[in-house]
Amino acid sequence: MERIFELLDWKIIRAIVEIIILWLVIYRIFLFLKGTRAVYLLKGIVILVISFFVFKWLGFRVLSWLLTWFFAFFLILVAIIFQPELREGLIRLGKRHIFPLELRKEEIEKTIKEIVTAVVNMSKKKIGVLIAIKREMGLKDIINTGVILDAQISSVFLESIFYPSAPLHDGGVIVDGNFIVSVACLFPISENLELDRALGMRHRAAVGLSEHSDAVLITVSEETGAISLAINGQLTRNLSTEELFTILKGQLRGA
Repeated sequence: MERIFELLDWKIIRAIVEIIILWLVIYRIFLFLKGTRAVYLLKGIVILVISFFVFKWLGFRVLSWLLTWFFAFFLILVAIIFQPELREGLIRLGKRHIFPLELRKEEIEKTIKEIVTAVVNMSKKKIGVLIAIKREMGLKDIINTGVILDAQISSVFLESIFYPSAPLHDGGVIVDGNFIVSVACLFPISENLELDRALGMRHRAAVGLSEHSDAVLITVSEETGAISLAINGQLTRNLSTEELFTILKGQLRGA
């Protein structure tokens, strides 16, 4: 009996481990696809699979046959339509991006300090700023609207990007980890009618991207130099240096 219980325990443990591994793989793949066109593909697949079983249950033979043939050619269609995403996914797999290593606490705090220093300096000079700090959700579609840099972040570099006469100062900057990945990006504009009508396009763009992703958005007003943060569609205005640093530290898990 003890031997039987040992075998049962091992089977249960193995099943739990397999479920955890599958969940992690599916979760990371979902996060990778969330910032791309492929997320619509996933929605379409779910609808077609549900439709297939409904047609089978209702006895719609012609529709079931058509869907069966469609699924037969599905992999070929995916390879053709989503070839860029598949190529990028394989490249990321080779570079361990599918299961990214977290930045150390010291690296996160250093990155935050560089961002806060640049933002505060530009706030004093009333230079317009729009920065998106990527978290879990992908921003590939937004990144591709700008100029790809992949440069190590620094306060001096950030200030040079937003300098009024700089060629890439218009648009937003996207930060991923301790890298500036893209500049002069186009962010979606919020259509929230409850926003203050006095807000400019920069602030509305910050709120807009925060509504569509989990990114943390920082803005500086050209008129007043006021610093604002947009998170999950909510805009917090007139932040002090200490408040900005504290909120960023909490949101980016640097605490």
